[in-house]
Amino acid sequence: MQSWNYDTIVFGAHPDDAEIGAGGMIAQKVRLGRKIMICDLTAGEMSSNGNPLQRREEALASAEVLGVSERLCLGFPDRGLRECEEQISEIVRVIREFRPRVVFTPWHGDDHLDHVQATRLVRAAVLNARLRRYGSRKPWVVERVWEYFVHEMPQNPLLLRLDEEDGVVKQKALRCYVSQFQVGEETMSTRLHGFPQRLEWRDRLAGSQVGAPWAEGFWQAEPLGFHDLWDILD
Repeated sequence: MQSWNYDTIVFGAHPDDAEIGAGGMIAQKVRLGRKIMICDLTAGEMSSNGNPLQRREEALASAEVLGVSERLCLGFPDRGLRECEEQISEIVRVIREFRPRVVFTPWHGDDHLDHVQATRLVRAAVLNARLRRYGSRKPWVVERVWEYFVHEMPQNPLLLRLDEEDGVVKQKALRCYVSQFQVGEETMSTRLHGFPQRLEWRDRLAGSQVGAPWAEGFWQAEPLGFHDLWDILD
């Protein structure tokens, strides 16, 4: 039987993706004593606002708010994510080194090509990581891959109930990204101004649908099995 080092690795194409789609889940699991890691595939250097150094500082500040155990940046080119061996093998290295039980990645149907490519890369790496004859490191089997929503959310997603505390921590983590979500003299675009507030509305609406203060939606490609249908009420 495998012995995992991390309960979860949350992969994102850019700094802030993990917080936008799964920040509440991360806060909840850390509060419950789970060991969580975030891995950003790019530094977000193509963003209209901020620069790689600033975004890295913001990402580390956000990670501290969330309480994650580790945050990596693989430094793949922003707007240059490709399903190629070089990028896949590096994600395999991370999976085999940190041995997560579960991984999260952006939803495959997102309208941002980098998010879609991130999902393809992570799913390919999850498959390769389990192959004994791939690479030199010991293989590792990830139990499940979940996809989170950065932008669009399809109808009837699986909703994770969150406590008030989890939603508040998520909002605090998002506000670490000053370059992305606050308007200043040097900001080139105001499109994302107020974005944390809109995310709060989205998450509170999702929560109202399942009787919780907040909720986040997730998507699962593989079949879900239950010993008892009442399990879904827990």
